[in-house]
Amino acid sequence: MNLVRLVGALPLAILSASHLPAQVPGPAAKSECAPEAKLPPIAKSVLCTISLAYHRPLHPMVRGIAPGGGLGAGLEYDDWFAGRWHAVASAVVTVRESWIGEAVAGYRGSRARIEAFGRLHDLRQLGFFGVGAESDLLDHTNFRLREGTAGGLASVRPLPWLAIGGRVEGIWPEIRSGRSPRFPSIETRFDDALVPGLAEQPAFLRYQASLDVEVPAAAGEAPHQGAKYRIAYARYSDRELDRYSFSRLDLEAQQRFALFGPLRRLTLHGWLSTTDTDADNDVPFYLQQTLGGKWNLLGVEEELIGTDGTQATLRGFRNFRFRDRHLLLLQAEYRFPIWGPVDATVFAEAGKVAARRADLDLTGLKRSAGFSVSMMRGPATAMRVDIGFGGGEGVQAFFTIHREAIP
Repeated sequence: MNLVRLVGALPLAILSASHLPAQVPGPAAKSECAPEAKLPPIAKSVLCTISLAYHRPLHPMVRGIAPGGGLGAGLEYDDWFAGRWHAVASAVVTVRESWIGEAVAGYRGSRARIEAFGRLHDLRQLGFFGVGAESDLLDHTNFRLREGTAGGLASVRPLPWLAIGGRVEGIWPEIRSGRSPRFPSIETRFDDALVPGLAEQPAFLRYQASLDVEVPAAAGEAPHQGAKYRIAYARYSDRELDRYSFSRLDLEAQQRFALFGPLRRLTLHGWLSTTDTDADNDVPFYLQQTLGGKWNLLGVEEELIGTDGTQATLRGFRNFRFRDRHLLLLQAEYRFPIWGPVDATVFAEAGKVAARRADLDLTGLKRSAGFSVSMMRGPATAMRVDIGFGGGEGVQAFFTIHREAIP
């Protein structure tokens, strides 16, 4: 068998193993190497070698870390001790010289969680289009963000459906000239008067409290029906310049409904983010929430609830297309199986950013629609391709690969 045929056979191996349960947090289970896969011996041998290497505590990893950074490779150490104590550390370098190093360690129990974390990353080609809802695609520039983060988080679950959490962390950002060969650097078209935080970046101390509510599916409903709700309040304190202190409130909700069959579901998702600044202070552009594409620059061990299997926002637009102090996003997504472990979805979404909270209404929303194809492992999404359009900026495509892609 030549190399082309071998590489082509490996996705079939993943498909054949797709009915296996996806990985969940907890002590690692022994890998089975998908022995039932109907593949040539050499293809099965390569698959098993990759799978066994990936399931060892120290293993290789392939991932993207930010738009414009390209695909990256590195190492990850992921292990459990004494049942509930967990440590994970990873380092990745991309083909375009962006890199990230991250470590998290602590206790994860059924009712409580406490962890310490640290991260240092250098993202060299982040897209920027200006601040505000009317930012122009012609102003597409890029910037480089070097940032260190260190802190701790904790949560407690007093009831099975309720989690109360908090975090404290220090953030040390540094903005530099973007390194993209395709787009100019941010300082060639913008200055600090138009883009707050461009000239100087202080250290921040961030405090956050959150409340998560999860309503499970009723007995007899399809898997993953139900609802999730989140309220999070964060305080960013400028420790050096007294120019960029602000508070942020995030409200997020996801509701799923079985519709036209047990493996078909409609997911509705909403996200509202609003900011208050101290007197004579502003929100630095690199800490403003963004809409567009599949990326959001979130903190360590932090993610959106998102819609059905993705945290993407407006997929008819480029990554980080819109940013400002306040944000509103509404999404609807319908998922249905098309063959074996392959699912398809159709989606519609609308949202806006605004400089004033009073402008967060249903007028002037940016809209997009599209479809996606997902390869599943059990209930989890292993790989996904999203195609978005309708934003007036052409067709956008986004590829996402998750840990569950490795059998």
